[in-house]
Amino acid sequence: MLHLPPLYPITDATRPEPLSEQIRRFGEAGFPLVQFRGKPLDAKRQGEELLKALRASAANGGWPMICVNDRADLALLAAREGLTPWGLHLGQEDLPAAEARALPGLGGCHLGASTHEPREWEALDGAYDHAGVGPFRSTSTKSDHATPIGLAGLQAGCAALRDRGIAPIAIGGLTLRDATPCFEAGAEALAMVGEFHRTNDHAGLGWAVQRLRWRCCPPFKRGQGVVILGGSGAGKSTLGRLLARSLALPFHDLDAVIEVREGRPVAEIFAASGEAAFRAMESALLPGLLSGPAVVALGGGAWASEANRAVVAAADVAPLWLADTPQRAWQRAGRDPNRPLAQDQTAFMARWAARMPAWTLAPAVLAFGHSSRDLVSALLDC
Repeated sequence: MLHLPPLYPITDATRPEPLSEQIRRFGEAGFPLVQFRGKPLDAKRQGEELLKALRASAANGGWPMICVNDRADLALLAAREGLTPWGLHLGQEDLPAAEARALPGLGGCHLGASTHEPREWEALDGAYDHAGVGPFRSTSTKSDHATPIGLAGLQAGCAALRDRGIAPIAIGGLTLRDATPCFEAGAEALAMVGEFHRTNDHAGLGWAVQRLRWRCCPPFKRGQGVVILGGSGAGKSTLGRLLARSLALPFHDLDAVIEVREGRPVAEIFAASGEAAFRAMESALLPGLLSGPAVVALGGGAWASEANRAVVAAADVAPLWLADTPQRAWQRAGRDPNRPLAQDQTAFMARWAARMPAWTLAPAVLAFGHSSRDLVSALLDC
């Protein structure tokens, strides 16, 4: 099933702040996925704002990923400019999922829908990989919403969608106090509009909701091995070392293991042997590091290998994507001579964007500006 961040912000076009600016602020706060909802703006204005947001995301390592609400036409126009959005959310009366997926450039988009009752949960096209369930309660941001389904309806809808491998998202008038009951009911994420726009501390809201989800659904079991993945400069080694110490498990940094084995730094391996040889070393050494419970920090590109992902799955190790913003990662790692793939900012961001689809295959650990010690404390407070 698709992994989603615990909190899914949605833009509000009734506010004076441009939609592209709302998306920029959500991304800077630490949210990796935002829904672009443009109603009631006209199509021209929506298209302009969507393109502006997608261009900014592309220049920032693909962060945040953007899901377009309803407007398959605008998503198609963006794809023609090489700015394909992460996803497309289709209403009940929009294009059928199969037709949307057949549009040029949109074949790889994640498709979502909104569902309100058992008939819709059971009949949802298998092309969808995520779906809203609700409304949980009445909401002022959508005047034409269906009858609220409450907690019992949310629980039934989440169970029905999970049985089909579709990630359920709680929708409709949600606030922070709803997080725990919604996660206990089976929601993978909470979609919010009003709650986001009632606070100036978006990162604080995201951090609070993530902690509540971890308490309901711990991301790993005590005694289980953990693999930490993500981009260069995200803080994987620091987090891994602290987490291993707290769990009383061995810690391995895959890059450091390779350096010891080869007797030379990673930068020298890249210069003398090339990236392909280095990736082969990663794949050769990883199974041995997972032979017993341990915490392992992977290099930025290791998770892109399907073979490496299969090794982690076979070892019953919990993978965690340490998902800090690319800009913060560049500030930490940029032009570090020991990081051969972090010498040019444009190339760094392009590589980050190319690797994000693989990283999203693992549950996210969102930093929201917090330290590694804070993350470890929150991960263990389950």
